[in-house]
Amino acid sequence: MATVADAFSPKEWKVAVVSDATNAGATGIGTTMLQLDVDSVGMPSLNPNQVVDVRSGVGRAFKKEDFFQDNKLRVSEISLSGTMHLDSGHLLLLRNICNDASGDIQIPTGFAPASQLYGSAVTNAVSSLTLVMQPSDVTNQQGLEFAGCIVTSFTLSADATTEGGRYKFSATLQTGKLPDLASTAEPTITAYANTTQKFLSTANGIKVYAKDAILQSFSTVIESPAVFTGFTTTGYEGVHRGSEVSVVTDATVKYDGNTKDLISLFDTQTAILEGNAFNITNNASFGVSTPNGLLTEVSLNEGDIMMLDCSIKSADNGSDPLLSVDVA
Repeated sequence: MATVADAFSPKEWKVAVVSDATNAGATGIGTTMLQLDVDSVGMPSLNPNQVVDVRSGVGRAFKKEDFFQDNKLRVSEISLSGTMHLDSGHLLLLRNICNDASGDIQIPTGFAPASQLYGSAVTNAVSSLTLVMQPSDVTNQQGLEFAGCIVTSFTLSADATTEGGRYKFSATLQTGKLPDLASTAEPTITAYANTTQKFLSTANGIKVYAKDAILQSFSTVIESPAVFTGFTTTGYEGVHRGSEVSVVTDATVKYDGNTKDLISLFDTQTAILEGNAFNITNNASFGVSTPNGLLTEVSLNEGDIMMLDCSIKSADNGSDPLLSVDVA
């Protein structure tokens, strides 16, 4: 076979998502997909089961008869990062991990996400997802298609000193279904728009551990691990959530008369703070509220002026949501 002249830019590739078809884990690639605004297209972790150990026998080298590989019962993982948009595609990631299908996105008190069997009717408020890494053409390239994905980690962040305070995101998705790594499908993909970006500059009402604060940056991280069980010829049978959904916010604020005692409060706290553990008011533009929580770290940040780095872990007080994100 002769060599070919084709060459492709990684910037020609798109990443798009959509809810799975009628059954969880059934690919949604035949429907209109929603493009994500990602920094770059990185290689997913495919994680096939592979054994290349030297076995007992003649000689000291690995032998051809000892090779083993299985690609059915494995978990594929995709990591993404980029600019957050207030549109259906980007919100689909946040809604998936919070299992909240409409309106402002919340993790309510007593949060207990449903489990899901692949190939069965959707039992979660938000279905598992199909994600594609789509090349510019499928004649000389092949797409990567992952059905049955759930979001296991999602970070919403912004920095007033970077890109005008544009909101950013990063996400990790996992699936226990066998991916199609040689896809020739050509899905319809709806592009994102630059009119759906949101900024810290429209925010107000900043509270960090109930203190009025001048905020430089924040990142709110949601973690809800996946647990895969059972087996079929196309991968795992079911996907469930781990034992804890965790929400942690890191914030950098100006050290001043309002925030000076945060170090002492961190050192002497004996209970969670109920009310305004962390709050950014930003109506329908990614306002973030974690009503109750505790400080897990406070430290001096010696920049051009003295700042404080604060970490707050959200806590469930039995009535307030663990997290609210204002998107509607």
